[in-house]
Amino acid sequence: MRKIIAALGLACYAFAQGPAFEVASVKRSEPITPEMVQSGRLQIGVTIDARSVRLSKMSLFDLTKLAYQVKSHQVAAPPWTINERYDIQAKLPEGGTRGQVPAMLQTLLAERFKMKVHRETREFTVLALVEAKGGHKLKPSAPDATPAPESPQIRGGISVGPGGAQIRSGVGGDSRVTPGPRGAEHVETKKMSMTSLADFLNRYSEHPVVDMTGVAGLFDAEFDVSGEELRAAARAHGAAIRTPAEEASEPSGPTLKSSLEKLGLRLETRKAPAEVIVVDSAEKVPTEN
Repeated sequence: MRKIIAALGLACYAFAQGPAFEVASVKRSEPITPEMVQSGRLQIGVTIDARSVRLSKMSLFDLTKLAYQVKSHQVAAPPWTINERYDIQAKLPEGGTRGQVPAMLQTLLAERFKMKVHRETREFTVLALVEAKGGHKLKPSAPDATPAPESPQIRGGISVGPGGAQIRSGVGGDSRVTPGPRGAEHVETKKMSMTSLADFLNRYSEHPVVDMTGVAGLFDAEFDVSGEELRAAARAHGAAIRTPAEEASEPSGPTLKSSLEKLGLRLETRKAPAEVIVVDSAEKVPTEN
């Protein structure tokens, strides 16, 4: 009888813990250096290939976003979680699916980082991505010439090299970011839905961007972001950027606002509630493998 009770207890514990990786190696990432960027070796993000899951140089803040499938404004966590980065190598269990990866990551964060969270609803000032008068002018993406494999490799994240950054959102929605004068950026996006575009614009906005266009489909687009807009967004996201006086006095050139207007889009300030994942506690050093 005792053995039966113990077995039931273990089964209940496993059920309560949720799905988990078969094995996982977690370690702190090596520092990001200029040499790493120049060599093109800087890879930040997630790769899923068959049963193998690799998360490279991801902050605990971003791991939390991935685990709970929320946006940046929906995570309330200590400041250090933005800067501390980790490498994770994991394997899906037999019969495990890619769709279970977020839940498995939740289990890993609880077990290896001792992360404790709670959920609450908060109201935010957001920027609604909407169509301008006359509708959008985005170019529909061309269909793929070859069918996708049954189990394609999924890569989401950032590859950084001397010429700029290549950003992958997963199955589709790749983007290329090229640095411009006075800290500006030129962005080219491919095969992005309006929801993905709104998510992408979050990095350039002081407030969360939410898709409220109601437009379906995948599109290609190009737009510019001024150095002033980038620095304002960086400060809003907690990064301190010093601006030389001579750079601040220069004309800004194309802006995100003017670029969106050319695409037949605009951003409107609104209020919207959202569920927030509040990180109550977590450890910087994960438990050993």
